[in-house]
Amino acid sequence: MTEHLFVVGVGFLAIGLSGAVKPYQVTRFLEQLDAIGSKTSWDEVEPADWNVTLTRFGGIFMTALGVAYLFA
Repeated sequence: MTEHLFVVGVGFLAIGLSGAVKPYQVTRFLEQLDAIGSKTSWDEVEPADWNVTLTRFGGIFMTALGVAYLFA
């Protein structure tokens, strides 16, 4: 059971840190994925400021959750 918590903790930590440290790049990548099938070219999409902020706070939360799982 502890091995599963470790793997989950490391996963949350990896995803959370990327969202907390580089939220613009993560959000832009997600917007580019969302632009697939759209008439807008994937290299022309830009994330909204609220989305970048939400990604940063979500990354901080996931990082904290990952640390909690690692020490559980």
